[in-house]
Amino acid sequence: MNARSRADKVPPSLENKVIAFVESRMSSQMGSLITRHGGTPYSAPVLQEIYSKDDPTVHQIVHDMCSGTLDAIVLQTGVGTAALIETSNSMGLENEFLTALDKTTIIARSPKPASVLRKNKIHIDIMPPEPYTTKDLIAALPDTPLTGKRIAIQQYGAANSILSQELSNRGASVQEVSLYSWGLPEDQTPVVNMINDIANGQIDVLAFTSQPQVPNLLDIADNHQSKDSLISDLSGQIVIASVGPVCTKRLNDLGISVDVEPEHPHMGSMIIAIAEYFTD
Repeated sequence: MNARSRADKVPPSLENKVIAFVESRMSSQMGSLITRHGGTPYSAPVLQEIYSKDDPTVHQIVHDMCSGTLDAIVLQTGVGTAALIETSNSMGLENEFLTALDKTTIIARSPKPASVLRKNKIHIDIMPPEPYTTKDLIAALPDTPLTGKRIAIQQYGAANSILSQELSNRGASVQEVSLYSWGLPEDQTPVVNMINDIANGQIDVLAFTSQPQVPNLLDIADNHQSKDSLISDLSGQIVIASVGPVCTKRLNDLGISVDVEPEHPHMGSMIIAIAEYFTD
C-alpha cells in the first residue's frame, strides 16, 4: 500500500450507530469503548452474578487445598478465582490457602484468572493460547495419565462437562465447584426496552461478550412473550457481534448468525471489529 492510499483510507468509526450490549460487570468500560469510536452505547445487562461463598462444597475445596489433598486446580474465570480467595479469607484461612495454592499445579483458562493469580503472587503452570476455549485448554494439558490425581475445577457459572470428562478419562478424580451462577437481573426493564427498540429498528448492533448472556436474554424475552419475535429480529434485522468462538457457537446453536467476531477474543478488539464492519 502506498502512502497516498494509506492516507485516503477511512479510519474505522461507529458514527451514527447505536450499539446495544448486554454486558453487566464491565458495562462502563464497554460504553466508553463505543463512545471513543463515535458510537452511541445502549446498555441492557442480562446477567446478575449470584455468589455461593457459603456453599459447603466451596468451603470443602478451601479445606482440601489447605490440607494438600488436591494435586491440581483449574481456574476458569477471574471473578471465580477472586471469589475463591475471598472465601478463604472469610474462613480465616487466606494465608494458608494461598501458600497451598502456590504449591499446587495451577491451570488458568485465560488471562482473567491469570491476572488474579499474579496479583496474589501465585504461579501459573498451564494456560492455553487464544481463544481460550475448552478445546484449547485440553490441548494445552500434558499428554500423561492422571491416575490417582485429584483435580478441582472452578466452574464458570455452569459445569464444563467436556473438560471434566476428559480429565476423568485420563484417570483423575474430578471435583467441580461453583463460586457463582448467572441469574437474571432484578430490573429487567432495560432489556425489555432494548427488545422493543430492536423490533422498531432503533438499534444497529447487538454485542455479546460472554455465552451465558445468550440464554439469559432469550429467557427474559420468553418471560415477556417476545422470544420468537426477538429471534426473528436477530436474524437479519440487526448486526450481531460476538466476542469469540465460544459465544458464537452458543448463538449459532440457537439459530442466530454472527456478523462480527474479532480475531482476538477481547472486548476492545470486538468494538474495533464492529467499526471496521461498517467502515469497509
